[in-house]
Amino acid sequence: MKRNVRKGVVLGGFTPLSNASVHMIEFARNYVDELTIVVDEHDADAIPVAVRCAWLTELFPGVTVKRVKSSVWHKSDDADFSDTLAKGLRRLLPKSGGFIFCLEERGRRLAELLNAKSIPVDPSLVGMNVSEADLRKDPQAHWEALPRIVRPYFVRRVCVFGPESTGKSTLAKQLAERFGTVYVPEYAKTYIEANGKDIDDADMLAIARGQCALEDAVARDANRVLFCDSDLVTSIMWSGRLVGTVPDWLRSEADKRHYDLYLLTHYDVPWVDDVHRYIPKESPAFFDRCLLELEGRQRRFKEVKGGWDVRFQLAVSAVEQMLAESK
Repeated sequence: MKRNVRKGVVLGGFTPLSNASVHMIEFARNYVDELTIVVDEHDADAIPVAVRCAWLTELFPGVTVKRVKSSVWHKSDDADFSDTLAKGLRRLLPKSGGFIFCLEERGRRLAELLNAKSIPVDPSLVGMNVSEADLRKDPQAHWEALPRIVRPYFVRRVCVFGPESTGKSTLAKQLAERFGTVYVPEYAKTYIEANGKDIDDADMLAIARGQCALEDAVARDANRVLFCDSDLVTSIMWSGRLVGTVPDWLRSEADKRHYDLYLLTHYDVPWVDDVHRYIPKESPAFFDRCLLELEGRQRRFKEVKGGWDVRFQLAVSAVEQMLAESK
């Protein structure tokens, strides 16, 4: 005799997705044969529904992810709740015997309306009982409750920015060690060492895309703050200087990328030649251009200058102040 397929629905807002919710979904996926994740959608949500769905789709390939409008989800009247929301979910469950998984009381209520069974999940059993409200209020304080895939959304980003040979790479690495996190190297150095210094517009685009890909990959391993040795504004400046043009994609993507703080490194240190450096005599002019870019884009920045130890302490103080303001 053919066994009936066990179908289940996980309900949640996932604003943000937490380790507790991941645990619940893993539990549900093991409990049923076919699982659908239903995401609460509201125009006022702090995290766009597309972002939340992308997290879930990547974490749970093969599991269907659907949205439901919050104007329906939050109906207080049982009849409306049943007629509208239950109608939308009915096709996801059998006429009877389906399963509802939810960390909130509304899951039990909906299960009754759908003639389904509410399956309790206790996230506190595995030490993951931090609420979504607490995570939204202070994600830095509850960092360990965030899945790796979610952390880039909340990580504070610091870009080390300035002319060539001003200690950017060293400073980014030192700061990462000081704050117990990771840093993003400058991808241009890797690219030029592999392909040579003759750069055209296609190379600039490849470097820019590589910088984005590297930052996005490393961000998942960051501990509350991420230090970036370069950004796309840097790529724009170098594209104009070396190639004479700036790809439209590069300008557009640079406007989308946000950094909480820039550390502008001064050129008052000795020049050190390297295979990927181009303009040893233009550091003052390039510094002025960096300053204009930051001011024109209204980016928050702190100038760091002086000896290496002084620069490091200035940078640490600026980062500590930025992090304190985020609490």
